Amino acid sequence: MSEEVVKELRELGEALLRLKRAPSQFAVFHHLLRSGRAMTIRELAGELGLTAKAAERAVAKLLEKGLIQRTPFRNGAYTCDHKLIILSLLQLVSDLYEASGERG
Repeated sequence: MSEEVVKELRELGEALLRLKRAPSQFAVFHHLLRSGRAMTIRELAGELGLTAKAAERAVAKLLEKGLIQRTPFRNGAYTCDHKLIILSLLQLVSDLYEASGERG
């Protein structure tokens, strides 16, 4: 894996770790990840009990962080790339393992 890819995965992992500090972002991210569906801001707001503005702000921040993406097939909808999230988590675990000094 190239250094650039590893750097991007580390940045995503760090963004994941900080999500708990932003409740609306965490709720939207978790809902998209759990549901596996592409959803609009209106759908997210309704299902999560958020105002449309709060859902819109959370989606904008998550897009900025690269944790969610716009869907190419459904206009105005957003989704979460499960594979990318798993890769970033694996990178975090690998980094933690290396930092602990344990090598196998």
